[in-house]
Amino acid sequence: MTEEKWVPLGVESDDEVAAYDALHDGVPEWMRSAYWAWVMSSLGKQRRYSDGSGSVQSLNIDLTTELAQTLQIPLPPLSDTMRPSPERAKHLRFQALKVLENYTHPLRIADYILAHQKQVNVESLEGILKRCKSLYEVGERFGRPGLVRRVPLGVKINADAVMRDSGQSGIRLAQAWESLYGITPDASRAYALAIKAVEDIAVPLVAPSNGRATLGTLIRQMEDQGDWGLPMAREPQTATSSVALLTMMKLLWHGQHDRHGGQPSAPGNVSFEEAQVAVSLAANLVQLFAADLVARAQP
Repeated sequence: MTEEKWVPLGVESDDEVAAYDALHDGVPEWMRSAYWAWVMSSLGKQRRYSDGSGSVQSLNIDLTTELAQTLQIPLPPLSDTMRPSPERAKHLRFQALKVLENYTHPLRIADYILAHQKQVNVESLEGILKRCKSLYEVGERFGRPGLVRRVPLGVKINADAVMRDSGQSGIRLAQAWESLYGITPDASRAYALAIKAVEDIAVPLVAPSNGRATLGTLIRQMEDQGDWGLPMAREPQTATSSVALLTMMKLLWHGQHDRHGGQPSAPGNVSFEEAQVAVSLAANLVQLFAADLVARAQP
């Protein structure tokens, strides 16, 4: 018997449940207290009394200062040269919290702490983000712990497998994923890397002697040759595997409308949603090529 998901009293209709389950960017009001408590705990440091009689939880000034400089937060000078005391420690923590709370990108603070401070309670932060229905969760970015955008579990598992098993193309795809789903999304970079990931794995198969081949080059060559496809025993005449494969590649290639500058009539930079489509298409294409499922028809 499976346990039904709990929702608050009075949340009954599909629309009400959807509204309650909606994910939230930033630090919503109901998350502020717990979030900032986690931040200040993570920025803490035990300082022992000079007489060895005990210690006090103070501010890790080096870590806090480096965080502020990296994230360009105008933190006032902090000094902890005085004899440690509960009052002094409380004052330092209050000074830092007052400034950090006004930072316009508060989740970047947790992201920095995760990447640069090993002694933190990751499980506690994960719980806060999950209960408060944050748009972000703890994951990995650029080889370090960090905050990443939530995606359906099945999608993430499939993408991780492709990234892991596809060599240089997988590395490029991982970079695209990180650029798209990290705490500071860069849709244009993610889209460009998605195309490069497909080029990395497809060029050696389709155009091995063309050192300057692009995805556009591959599309034209595969169309001219007319015999590339997937190993499907039965195919609809109007949508063969060859058509499906080339359509995915064309959509990825032509959808990047910010590839070149100097085009006033262009729509501008690609959107987050367009980059999502691109990274998903690239993951599927890389998987097909990596598994040797893309091939020319046998004569």
